[in-house]
Amino acid sequence: MIKVHASTPKLEAAMARLGIRNSTAIQVDNVIYFSGLTGLDLETGEAIDGGTAAQARHTLEIFADILSDLGLTLDHVVKVNAHLVNLEDFGAWNEVFLDVFDAPYPCRTTVGAPLIVGLIELEITAALEPRR
Repeated sequence: MIKVHASTPKLEAAMARLGIRNSTAIQVDNVIYFSGLTGLDLETGEAIDGGTAAQARHTLEIFADILSDLGLTLDHVVKVNAHLVNLEDFGAWNEVFLDVFDAPYPCRTTVGAPLIVGLIELEITAALEPRR
């Protein structure tokens, strides 16, 4: 079964302002794949102040809201891909990751990448069953 999930109205409005057209999440059987999100203020479309850690935390809060709309939590996240403008910011990202997620931790990949907006872009994959 394949199902396309809608995003929150704030996220839809922000994506429209930026000219982004894609699905927020697509479910295939018991796995949901989410499009990447950056640390944007959904009201203004501007990057959140406070650096990589603040942007990562904000992005994970947006994902938590979307997951909640689907009846899930961050405990359902099984994979996180992080794209950092500056790989030197891995420590800041790692602190947020360890603060937000509990063991057993999701699998993750972190790479350096130029981004259009912000210092970090995250994408997640969630399962319908929680990790713990």
